[in-house]
Amino acid sequence: HCYKNGWLSDFFSALEKNSNWLSVCTPGEYLASHSPLGRADLPAASYTEMMEWVFPTRVRQRYHAVLQEFAARPEVLAFLRGGSWRGFFRKYSESNLLHKKMLRVSARIAAAPAPACEQREKQAAELAEARDLLLRAQCNDAYWHGIFGGIYAPHLRTDPVRNLIRAEAIADSLTPGAHAPRVEMLDYDADGAKELLFTSPEFQALLKPGDGGTIAALDFRPAAVTLINSILRRPEAYHSRLRAATGATVTGAVASIHEQTRVKEPGLQRFLRYDRWPRHAFRVLIFDPSRTQADYEALELREDAAFAGGAFSIKNSAASGAELFCAGSLLPRDRSKATAPRLLLFKHFSFNPCPHGFEVACEIRLKGKELLEKPVAVGMESIINLLAPSEPDRFFETPAGRMNLRLSGTLPAPILRIEDGWQRVRVSVHAPLAEAFWIAPIETVSESEEGFE
Repeated sequence: HCYKNGWLSDFFSALEKNSNWLSVCTPGEYLASHSPLGRADLPAASYTEMMEWVFPTRVRQRYHAVLQEFAARPEVLAFLRGGSWRGFFRKYSESNLLHKKMLRVSARIAAAPAPACEQREKQAAELAEARDLLLRAQCNDAYWHGIFGGIYAPHLRTDPVRNLIRAEAIADSLTPGAHAPRVEMLDYDADGAKELLFTSPEFQALLKPGDGGTIAALDFRPAAVTLINSILRRPEAYHSRLRAATGATVTGAVASIHEQTRVKEPGLQRFLRYDRWPRHAFRVLIFDPSRTQADYEALELREDAAFAGGAFSIKNSAASGAELFCAGSLLPRDRSKATAPRLLLFKHFSFNPCPHGFEVACEIRLKGKELLEKPVAVGMESIINLLAPSEPDRFFETPAGRMNLRLSGTLPAPILRIEDGWQRVRVSVHAPLAEAFWIAPIETVSESEEGFE
């Protein structure tokens, strides 16, 4: 609309054509030439629709119903202001994680020591570049979602992270001792729980003991690539319209042109699956061996909740790794918690540099005082997002040749190789005890100006 259809060009042309009576100026020029009229306290707000979008899905549906009820009462609507913009950080944990990374990098840049006299000009230029990268990462398109785009768009949420990785690397280069591998225990994402942040020149990893002992973020710093960067599939208010449209098609109901729901591709309702856990890496899934890859993709694995998403305790940690453990009851569907077998799950992470990259190793051990009555299967789930699954320069390397990243199915163990020629990164997954790799694309349904996709 703005570029292809020429709206932006037409807008500036109109300003030029009317310059004989219409004066334009920048905000700074206006402030310099006009006195203030008074004080205003601005809330964390935006335009009307966004203050509806920020609500949790069920609240948003109720709020929308109230707006419709009072649509003919503007004197009432004036007091229905909606939510707070910061509610997006509560609604979308991915947005919150990006925001907290941005705040951390901003503080790192602000704390960078003053340039030394002999390198003042060079270091000042580097610091200015870091600030520019930070400002790019603060472009708020990626921090929210209303109907289309925003945090759901992989390219939008990736670019701020890429800029933050580069900005923090500059801050490290200006801070003595910052290149030494280190681990910090902190509440990184302001959720009230402690996380472990591992940092070295090669990588940065955020380990969340409270979420199944998983890695929520994993950055390859030399290439400024963030490797997990996925999104939880969750209910959105507009999903009900897609379901209703599908039902109307089945029943043969006729909708007016204003009620029609446009769909860019058929059968989208089958993709309305909602994840049980955040899309993080190294999540341990314990499940019935009769379950299949198809069950996994359909979110019908029925994995044990205590170990998949439960809170782990930190046994020890160092710059090179950490060991966590979780004690819980393995709950078969026909057993109560009192009679369920107790298990102890250990997870040992280690981080090591290697030629042209780094290695993350996760070893698990399950211990129990008694033999299980029935065998169980154990899976290790990891998420890797390389942005454009259909592009020919991104693929799985398999014994049968290169395969598209939209692959759904199984691949032989023990090694799975994935390549991204555009970001110039290779990922090798080694699972020496695995029977197979189960591959499933993680795809979300959102709305665009042209319809659901």
